[in-house]
Amino acid sequence: MPVLRASALTFSYGPEPLINGLGFELRSGDFMCVLGPNGSGKSTLLKLLTGYIRGASGSVHIAGEDVFGIGTRELARLVAYVPSETSTPYDFTAREMVLLGRTARSGFWRGYSAADEEAADRAMEETGITRFAGRSVNSLSTGERQLAFIAQALAQEARVLLMDEPTSHLDLKYKSAVMALLAGLVSKRMAVAVVLHEPALARLGCNKALLMERGGGYSFGPVPELLTAQRLARVYGLPENSPLLPK
Repeated sequence: MPVLRASALTFSYGPEPLINGLGFELRSGDFMCVLGPNGSGKSTLLKLLTGYIRGASGSVHIAGEDVFGIGTRELARLVAYVPSETSTPYDFTAREMVLLGRTARSGFWRGYSAADEEAADRAMEETGITRFAGRSVNSLSTGERQLAFIAQALAQEARVLLMDEPTSHLDLKYKSAVMALLAGLVSKRMAVAVVLHEPALARLGCNKALLMERGGGYSFGPVPELLTAQRLARVYGLPENSPLLPK
């Protein structure tokens, strides 16, 4: 059974559709890249998938249940979401930030159990940020801070991970590290969907692709089939021989 299924999703901020009849499904072990030009609805799609906003029509099912029929706490156990813009208004340490990912399992007032502590430490080890545990998350570099938010999502122990532009503002080393980390999660039977701005990064582990176009058009399928120069050139409005497109 698909762990995440979107069916005939339609959404608009105005008279013209932003997302129009979009559908796809992911199973455990799928790693999907979401690509498309600015204004094609990629970030909006993630909000629809989490139930943060409701579409004009269509449905989203997670583990077989309608997203709007799942309680907030249970939803947090099923889906982890990392937005493109993250902020830390309080001066948390990196470990405290990661532990916040256990809130859905521990509650706000119960305090953290040994299992919560172990999950946080394991998430920090997986993301390679254990050495930053006691440092203020605001003192970390952009790439290190992004890894801390990924670790927070991992600590939720959710079945689905949704990420919006996790490689933005990162250098090549961190871009590669993030994609390798996500590919590793998929190997553990998690389903991952990630919005990317660079099609070439999708070659680093993604097996599914969702190409979104302005006006609501889309294509979904295997990476080798969709990430061709011809298809990408049409979606992005570039010549097929553009050096910006993967060969």
